[in-house]
Amino acid sequence: MGERVVHVAVVGTGRVGGAVAFNLIFERYVTELSLVDVAPEVAAMTREELYHAMASHGIDVEINAYDHSKHVRDADLIVVAAGFPRTHTMSRRDLAAKNAQTIREIVESTVDNNPKAWFFVITNPVDAMTTLANKVVKGERKVIGTGTNLETSRFRTILGRELNVPIRMVEAYVGGEHGEAAVPLWSTVKIDGVPLEEYLAETGKTVDKVKCENYVKGVSRHIIKVLGGTRYGPAGSFIEIIRGIILNTGRVLSYSRLRSFEMIPEPVYVTIPASISKSLEPDLWDMLTEEERKAIEDAASAIYKTYCEAKQAAGLKD
Repeated sequence: MGERVVHVAVVGTGRVGGAVAFNLIFERYVTELSLVDVAPEVAAMTREELYHAMASHGIDVEINAYDHSKHVRDADLIVVAAGFPRTHTMSRRDLAAKNAQTIREIVESTVDNNPKAWFFVITNPVDAMTTLANKVVKGERKVIGTGTNLETSRFRTILGRELNVPIRMVEAYVGGEHGEAAVPLWSTVKIDGVPLEEYLAETGKTVDKVKCENYVKGVSRHIIKVLGGTRYGPAGSFIEIIRGIILNTGRVLSYSRLRSFEMIPEPVYVTIPASISKSLEPDLWDMLTEEERKAIEDAASAIYKTYCEAKQAAGLKD
C-alpha cells in the first residue's frame, strides 16, 4: 500500500501519545490524523508542532485537534493513550481503578461515530484496560492491546548487548502481561537464525538469563525515575503494531489479544506472540514450552484480577 488512505485518531497526546502521533506523520499510509486531549489547547498545540515537523520534511497530512473524543469521526484506527501515568514507585496495576472510567468514556464516546474503527489500547495497565475496552464494545469490534511488544524490544536490546551482536540478528519474544508478569520466552530466541543454545555452544559465549529478565522487567522504573516517563521506546514499539494492522504485514509481534483459559471465568487480553494483520493470525502457543505456557496462564490470572477491579471502578456489570 503506497498511498495514504488511513485516518488514525490518537486519544491522549501526552508523553507517549504525542510521540506516537509524531511517528505517525511519517507513515506513508496516513492521510488524516485526529488528536484528542482534554487538557486545554494541548491537542491544538501538538497539532501545530506536528505541522512544523511536516513542513521540514515536505509531508502533508490533515490533522484535527479536539478536546473530547466524541468529535472523532470515521477513523480507521483509534489509539487509546489517555490516562494517568505511573511513577517509578508504582506498579502498572496500581493504575487500574484510576484509568478504568477514562477507558470506558473514550470507547463509549467513539464507538458509534467510528463504525469501522479498530481500538488499539496503550493505557496502563494495558492488558486489563484492553479487556475492559472489549467489554464496553461487547466484543463487537476489533480490539487489541500493546501487550508485551515493548518488553520484546527490551529483551532483544539486552540480548544483543550481552552477546555483542547487532539487534537485527536477534529474534526473541516476550509473552504474558505487560509489567510484573511478563514472560521472556527463551524458547523463541534465535541469533542470526540459530536457536540460542546452539548459538552459545557454537560460539562459546554465555548469557545471564536472570540479568536479562531483570532488565526486561525493571529498566522502565529507572527510565521513569530519571526522565519522568518512557516515550520513544513505547512509540516505536506501538507503531510497529499499527503498521502490522494497516499494511497486513503478517509479522510476528507481541501484542495482546483475547484468549480463554479454563481456570479464568472470562476471556482476557494476554500476549502470546502472533502474526499481525487485519485478520489476526494464529499465535505461537503450540511452539512454546510447558513452563512458558504455565507462566502465561499465571499472567492471565493476574490480568483477570486487575480487570475485575477495573470493571468495578468503571461501573460495568457482568
